[in-house]
This record gives sequence, C-alpha cells and structure tokens, in this order.
Amino acid sequence: MGKGNSNWVGAVALATALVANAAMAAPQIVPSALPLARFYPTQLASTPLGAVEEPQVWLNKVQGLLAAAPALLQQSLLASQSPQEFAANVALLQQMQEGILKQSALDMRSQAKSAMTAKALGDASNLVYKPLEPCRIMDTRNATAGSGVQGPIAGGSLKQIPGFITAGSNWSIYGQTGTLSDCGLTNPPGNAIHAIAIVITILSPNFDAFLGVSDVGDLNATLSTVALNYTHGQGLSTMYIVPQIASNTIYFALPTGLSANIIFDVVGYFVVSDATALQCTSQASAPATINGSTAGNVTSPACGAGYTLAGGSCDSDSTSMSLVSHEASNGNTTWFCAANNAGATAHLTATANCCRVPGK
Repeated sequence: MGKGNSNWVGAVALATALVANAAMAAPQIVPSALPLARFYPTQLASTPLGAVEEPQVWLNKVQGLLAAAPALLQQSLLASQSPQEFAANVALLQQMQEGILKQSALDMRSQAKSAMTAKALGDASNLVYKPLEPCRIMDTRNATAGSGVQGPIAGGSLKQIPGFITAGSNWSIYGQTGTLSDCGLTNPPGNAIHAIAIVITILSPNFDAFLGVSDVGDLNATLSTVALNYTHGQGLSTMYIVPQIASNTIYFALPTGLSANIIFDVVGYFVVSDATALQCTSQASAPATINGSTAGNVTSPACGAGYTLAGGSCDSDSTSMSLVSHEASNGNTTWFCAANNAGATAHLTATANCCRVPGK
C-alpha cells in the first residue's frame, strides 16, 4: 500500500462515500437546471481562476449543485428572480460542498483515531484538507492523442491521469487550456497526497449509466467505485474524493457501450497536517586538508530548495585537531567549521542538517 495502514484506507473510503452520497442524495426526480441558464455566466466556485465556463459546462455544474441540494434549496435556487439572488443561492450550495470536504477530513481523522492506541506525529489522525484554487487537470475534448484520454471516452476500458506532476509542468496534454499551470498538484506534496478532491463534469453521455473513479489500476475495481450517476443526453457534475493510497494515479472508466466527454477540476487534496515529523537530510562538504600546526576552515554545501538549516556538525580524522568555531553561515543555508591542527596533516568536514515539513 505504501502510504499508511488499513485504518487510513478505510477512512478514505468513508470520506469518499460521504461525498459521493451527499452528491447523489437528491430526490429520484431532479428538476432541470435549464431555466437557470438565463443567469449564465455567474461565477461558480469550481470554475478555474480567470476562466469563463462554456455555457454547457456551466449548466452541467449548476445541474450538479441542484441534484445535490435538499428539496427546499432546490426550490429556492429555481425560484431565483435576479442574478444577485441566483448567486446567493449558488454560494449557499457551494458552501455546503466545502463543508462536506471539511467534514470528510474530520471523519477520516476520527476513524483513524478510534482505531489507534498510540498517536504518532504524521499518522492518519493528523489528516487535513488543503484547498486549491479550482484548476482544470483534464478535459477529454481537448486532450492530445498521446495522453490516452482523448475523448469522447469509450466505455469498457480503463483510463488514467497522474495524481501529480512535476512543479513547473502543466496538464495541457490532458486538455488544460487557457492559462497553463501545475494546479498545485506537484512534488512536493507529491506522493504525500492521500486523496484528491475534484469536481467531475460529464458531457452528453449516450446512455443512462455511471462513471467509476479510483486509484486502483483495475477496470472492474474502478467501475465498482461509482462517482457519478447520470442520464443519457443530460450532463451532470459532482464533487468527489479520489483516494491516492493504492497509487498516485486517478483511474476512471465507463461501462461498455458508453461514450462521453469528461472534465476534472481539482479543488483540493488531503495530506497529514503540518504537525508531523520533519523530513531531514544532510549536506556534507568534501574533506578540507589542514596541514600540521596550521588553522583552516570548511563550509558545507547549501541546503536544497524547500529545506531549512536545522544545525550542523564538524568532523575530523585526527585527535590533534581542535574546533575553534562552528556556526550557521551564508544566510543560514550552510554550516561553517574552523579548527586548529596541532599534529600531522588532517582533514576537516562540515555537515549541514537540513529539514522540511513533508507536503510543503
């Protein structure tokens, strides 16, 4: 499994089910959002920063908010008489979604704590949700052929995109357009990510069916994790938490015979909290030669990007060498050592201890 124990896996499953069930816990017959199209293009919380949603994508997202809302809030949204009233109702529904994500983190932590007798820094009980600016990581309509997710996506086959990319890269091969970015899904936090929160939008499905999404590279297993139910011809959107335990990959699939385009907008991820054991490394200098009856010094290499100097050490291969000075240097990025050598030629090495918080 690689990133935790069975308690954590169960917690992610619980939170995933919570979000999926909340999104689908609507009346069996959901009113159409089409009358609300007159309020386009009111900004939605899941709209990528600086973008204006296409009318159909926008309407599908509103339909998803409507489907996830209690009956009373459905009526309130549909009864909106002005853009301001519509925006207020949408904001309320979006706050409900954000509340579900925060509750998911609490549920994961609660379940992990109830199953653990010893609570160590960095265990699943320290899980927190890190929100991101909404960002499009996949649009199968714009994906390249080499990405493996160029749409429309046909059912009966497993598709995948990475759970994170290299900082400075972008998601353009998976269909990101406009302002290209890494969407905050980089390394770090990389494989420290235990789950990703995405808004899934499906466009023009040809039959009534569902979409499966998971972190397991198996078609049947992915199809068993239903993220979104939909009806033919009607687009829909939902919030979903994708576990990243079995792998740091987002797998998805449609049943055989299905065809549709799919959009993923990331809105956050789950990691252990900042109150976790530090990740440390050492940067040692090459041994500096100090001749007999002379003084000399040496400076360690600088800490790498993202790391902070936490201390250092000075080492020699001779008992005749006495330490004169040892301290942080170069803006607290390196470790400096100075010594006197009263004996034969000897060597002095400076080592910097560099630390960071995992996930930063």
